[in-house]
Amino acid sequence: MSATHGLSSINCTSCGAGLSVLGGGRVRSHVCGYCGSVLDTQDNYKVLDSIGKRNHPSSPVQIGMTLTLDGVLFTVIGTLGVVEQYGSSTWRWVEHQIYSPTHGYLWLNFEDGNLTFTRKIRDYNMGHWLSPSTVERAETPPVRAYQGERYKYYETSMTQIDFMEGEFNWVPKLGERKEVVSLLGPHAMLSLVRSATEREVELTRLLPRAETAADLGIEERALGHAEPHPLTPFKQISEEPAIRKALLVTMVVALLLGLVFWMSGGQRVLSTPDIPLASLPESYEFEIDNTAQLVRVQFDTAFQNQWAELAAEIVGPDGQPVIAGARTISYYSGRSGGESWSEGSRRGSFLFRPTEPGTYRVRVEQLQGSSTDIGQFRVNVGQGKPVAFWLFWLAILSGLGFAGLIARRAAHASRRFAGSDWSDD
Repeated sequence: MSATHGLSSINCTSCGAGLSVLGGGRVRSHVCGYCGSVLDTQDNYKVLDSIGKRNHPSSPVQIGMTLTLDGVLFTVIGTLGVVEQYGSSTWRWVEHQIYSPTHGYLWLNFEDGNLTFTRKIRDYNMGHWLSPSTVERAETPPVRAYQGERYKYYETSMTQIDFMEGEFNWVPKLGERKEVVSLLGPHAMLSLVRSATEREVELTRLLPRAETAADLGIEERALGHAEPHPLTPFKQISEEPAIRKALLVTMVVALLLGLVFWMSGGQRVLSTPDIPLASLPESYEFEIDNTAQLVRVQFDTAFQNQWAELAAEIVGPDGQPVIAGARTISYYSGRSGGESWSEGSRRGSFLFRPTEPGTYRVRVEQLQGSSTDIGQFRVNVGQGKPVAFWLFWLAILSGLGFAGLIARRAAHASRRFAGSDWSDD
């Protein structure tokens, strides 16, 4: 007999055990889970080979279970144990062939507590094939594109089958080897697979553990501990896009307003003509009637390749010092290597908040400098200067918040490639 529609079970032609028929008319082989015989479903279940009795790989997924993927019901029809070895390291996982009468054959994979599903794609441009030798020659991780998404090289592996049970749409062989070059995209893994007879392209996506386990009819804990998977999606904070946009806008607006406030001198109450440095010390008076905002006393010079340390003492209407200190003003410029350069600033200033209206006086003297008799400066005083301090702090805090959200996403992207075998050496 051959596989036909409507057949629900057969007896193994080697050991006589009852075997469920679940995979439809395109099934090519059926591996008996009792004696290990490989049966040809297209030739009266003739025995093609035998793998003997082998230990079943650890997987909570069993043949006959069903699950829904993208709204389509699939049935688990076969199980493969797959192994990869590199040096002294060994990795094992389980691949279950699943079947839908309307959508054909896919793979449900179980590895390190995670469930993924894999489908073959037929519309990939095979002219963009990537081989291990091409990867070896590349100076940067190779990149490929599929359906508008970018996939970056992740790893190269050589896999082989070490267990088989159930129905398959081809005839697998124990020890059958495949060379797989995998690339990681934003939502899926693109795998370029080469076997002894053909080249295929596969797309793998991660399935949600809890929902998939429930769909299979098993408890999530049966999957065991889930190791980090490169396809694990980024977990956004609630309303993160809106928060990120709000933080960016707040940072920019606060910074611009802060700069405007900082550069604003307020209402000018004193502007002296040019004062020779040689005439110092001198005192200058100015009237203040706005005590709600800051006063800025600024020294503006015309220095060129010159510096001076100017000391100032500002005295209030009651004759008591309000603020005192010194400012070093230095400005140098020139040309070097055909390019112009400059350093320093021609300005120095003091800020204070007046406690009462009235006449204030600023006394200026030169403490030291490159010259005491060359150079001029002006004293400019403005009242009602807006306070920029809190705006700058708001800009900094908003910027840190924005950078933190960007850093979370960047850290997630970095963790996704943590298991890659790419090396820049």
